[in-house]
Amino acid sequence: MPNPFSYGGIVAGKQFCNRIKEMNDLVRAGLNGEKLFIHGERRIGKTSLLRKVMTKFSEKKVISVLINVWKCVDATDFVNVCGSGFAKAEGSEGILKRVRKLFDGLYPAVTIGDDGRPSLTFERSAGKLSSGQLENVLKASWKIADSNRDKRLVVIFDEFQQVRLLGDDRIERLLRSVVQERSDISWFFCGSRAHLLKQMFLDSNSPLYRSAGHYPIEAIKDKHWIPFISGKFSSNGIDIPSIVIKKLLDITSGHPFYTQMLCSSLWDICEPESTISDDMMEQALNTLLERENSTYHTLWDSLPEQSKRMLRAIAFENPLKSPYSGEVIGNYGFTSPSSAGRAIEYLTFHDLIIKSRGGGYITIDRFLGMWCRKNFAV
Repeated sequence: MPNPFSYGGIVAGKQFCNRIKEMNDLVRAGLNGEKLFIHGERRIGKTSLLRKVMTKFSEKKVISVLINVWKCVDATDFVNVCGSGFAKAEGSEGILKRVRKLFDGLYPAVTIGDDGRPSLTFERSAGKLSSGQLENVLKASWKIADSNRDKRLVVIFDEFQQVRLLGDDRIERLLRSVVQERSDISWFFCGSRAHLLKQMFLDSNSPLYRSAGHYPIEAIKDKHWIPFISGKFSSNGIDIPSIVIKKLLDITSGHPFYTQMLCSSLWDICEPESTISDDMMEQALNTLLERENSTYHTLWDSLPEQSKRMLRAIAFENPLKSPYSGEVIGNYGFTSPSSAGRAIEYLTFHDLIIKSRGGGYITIDRFLGMWCRKNFAV
């Protein structure tokens, strides 16, 4: 029987665990025309959730546009992904007839893919795009809404924090203007790099300050994981006691990516009609850490010395609640509290650590923390 646990890509269908409340909340927000800043840890399952929400939207009178900003490196890329997203919302027939009306002052090339859906590419010039061009591609959303008065339009930006790295502050300023002027369009801004998103939405000097409500995506609760995990294993006649599932969830903190990853490793060592023991759990975990060993070694070798010390401190304290205390400074070999602070800034910027809701720093990659504890004794 194929491994029923999925991680590392879009998780859908029977491999998707729960998120019923989140789906209902986001569908309701879209129907109400709300603006939301949707944020959570890396690999927490935001994109998979958004795809499920878009499926729900398709069952209602909602046009949803998904714009993934992750691959953008400049403003022209941003215009292209926005234009392509709005083109898909129009459909091939609509975009071919209305492309010039939809994008005033822009002359995109329109291609139709194998799936019959349109894609736009705007000409890349040596100079910067004008503010008018940026504004016009964003205002295409208004025209789609105006021509579909019987439907709600929801525009979803995924990996939105990338906008902050494009080197063009006009995008955020124009977005605020476009978003604020239309209460009939719902906008979702989704991302995972916490330090960048906080700058964008919580810094009073940012154009997007307080422009959207907050909706955090948290780990999945044990009460949803336990029947999901138990059911997957039982489909192959494998019994996994609740106490073993609880141990697994303590390791992964209920984070979807790491939970499915460890479950997948455990599945691979199980025989049909068997019962999973604590020893088997340890074996699966060790197998996983051995498989990731080269990746973690490469990451470790790339870190500055003080950042290595801080990562080790966070891994062993788990969570590290007092990074500047004399005890931490002395035990982990920092030269000063300021050097500890710089190490935290470095690890945070590179998305290796995060401040937990309960207080204190933890490694974002749950298995990286375990690898550190296994390889670098204090």
